[in-house]
Amino acid sequence: MENKKSLYREYRPKNFDQVAGHEGIKEILISQISTNSFGHALLFSGQRGTGKTSIAKIFSKVVNCQNLNGYNPCDECISCKEFNNNSHSDIFEIDAASNNGVEEIRNIKANVSLMPNFSKFKVYIIDEVHMLSNSAFNALLKTLEEPPKHVLFVLATTEFSKIPATIISRCQLFNFKRIAQNSLEKKVKEICNSEGKDITQDALNEIYYMSDGSLRDALNYLEQSLTISSEEVTTDVLKKIFYIATKNEKINIIKNVLEGNSKEIISYFETSNNQGIDFQTMTLSLLDILKEIIEVKLTGDKTFLANLNSEDFSYFENKDLKKLFELSDNIAESYTKSKNSNISFQYILINILKSISKDKLISVSEKLLIDNSLENEILENEILENEILENEVVENEVVENEILEEHKIENKVSRDELDANINDFFNSQDDAKFLKLQMKLLISESNMYKKAIDFSNDQIINVLVGANKEARNYFDEKFSLIFNEDSIKNDAKFIENFIMFFGSKITAASHDSIILVCDERTISKWINNKLQNENVRYEIFKYFNKEIKIISIDKKRWAEIKIDFMDRKQNNKLEQYREDDIQDFYKNLVMENDQEENEYLKRAKEILGSQNIKVVN
Repeated sequence: MENKKSLYREYRPKNFDQVAGHEGIKEILISQISTNSFGHALLFSGQRGTGKTSIAKIFSKVVNCQNLNGYNPCDECISCKEFNNNSHSDIFEIDAASNNGVEEIRNIKANVSLMPNFSKFKVYIIDEVHMLSNSAFNALLKTLEEPPKHVLFVLATTEFSKIPATIISRCQLFNFKRIAQNSLEKKVKEICNSEGKDITQDALNEIYYMSDGSLRDALNYLEQSLTISSEEVTTDVLKKIFYIATKNEKINIIKNVLEGNSKEIISYFETSNNQGIDFQTMTLSLLDILKEIIEVKLTGDKTFLANLNSEDFSYFENKDLKKLFELSDNIAESYTKSKNSNISFQYILINILKSISKDKLISVSEKLLIDNSLENEILENEILENEILENEVVENEVVENEILEEHKIENKVSRDELDANINDFFNSQDDAKFLKLQMKLLISESNMYKKAIDFSNDQIINVLVGANKEARNYFDEKFSLIFNEDSIKNDAKFIENFIMFFGSKITAASHDSIILVCDERTISKWINNKLQNENVRYEIFKYFNKEIKIISIDKKRWAEIKIDFMDRKQNNKLEQYREDDIQDFYKNLVMENDQEENEYLKRAKEILGSQNIKVVN
């Protein structure tokens, strides 16, 4: 009795049209084949199960086909028939994991000079090439650089970083990213139908999340599911085998967060953990559901619904968008920090519960700005203590109504008052005093928040792509020391340049860039606009000991960016890190008028009192 072939072997693509995804790579290879201009050495790199070996075999079959049908092999000539029978004498597939010594490479070198038996080319496919020893790589170098005209090499690896630079420089490079969701699901469904069974869209989605873009893994999951399904593969079938969360369970998690039902969430997670559910897979699909909800709420276009239907979405129609962004934030953070960790269950649960407890975790700054009664209570003593100084403001003519309604007159806090406030917190440096001084300076520099610099998602995501822990730690440490006693040293100018950063948080950093997230959009606009001043930049660069790009955004924009980043990452759309010239970066930024109504400024003026504002001509 013959063993049945695995699905990934049974349905291995036989031509380029049958390959799932990788449209760019296929287009390049097809173009090279059509013009007969392909390289003598190709290096395919990327994660497992994405089609590197399959495309290498198709390429070797196509270049040797004697009657090409466009860019696909004819399957009729002797070369194609020999290939299909796995007996082609001019195509060699070598597994470097088990043949990684210098002797194996010397055998290749001894044979490359011999002409092909009946084909146009001898093709050597070396799989897992990173497993070759150093001496084997050295032995391969000369042959790889100048092989005979009838010899082609196709190298494949899942660990590009282990390939010597001398080998890379002699090859054309092709990066195989994870297969896009649509392409993978389409191929899985096609194969499932060929096996005589249907599969639901929900099940396709779950298989994609479990496989992480690997078609081989996806087909292995499908193969196991087919053994116990009757006529259709569903999420219930997958749950029995792989212990995944169903769509309804994930929707209920989101609902319970929005309704504040901590007990239900904890109970579900504890039960699921005992059942062995894969929380990493569940986290990815939770993010996908949240992405759909947010997209439809922002655009009103229900065509964005893929995992959900209109009935599922109806519950979320009137829910707070800010809460959905917060939940997305916390889930994305938990996925990133707990990936491949043995604490994923605990960390993901805690971060989801954090979304419920958000209102209880209010910082000092948020307390001062959210609750007017609390603001007045906290600042009451300070305002009374400084009443004498505040009444010494130069009185040209205070016209509060014109300031608030028409915004036609420039607001200024007097120089004496600013100096008084700066000196005041030298003696008592607490959060309330810092916040109050920040408000005063912000109001005094009204021109700094009437315009905005609109950073593109690409600019911000570029920093995330280049972000690393070492840079983040460096900038975090420097940031934490800005407002300590040693940094200030009674230097009023230093405080004026750096007070804008108070309350902001570094969320990502590369070696030359940082992303700051502020609670209020006005603060982020203020920071970006002040950084247009070369003197301010000089002082900041001097403090950080390097020139850096600073991008300041508010919490709402940061939530959107993280969703966009995760979406690009899941769909293999992240570009390589781009290093820009620092000075050009700032010169090319454009400030545009921004008339957005801002409650933060109104509250600031209420807290500080209208007597703090001096109108100048």
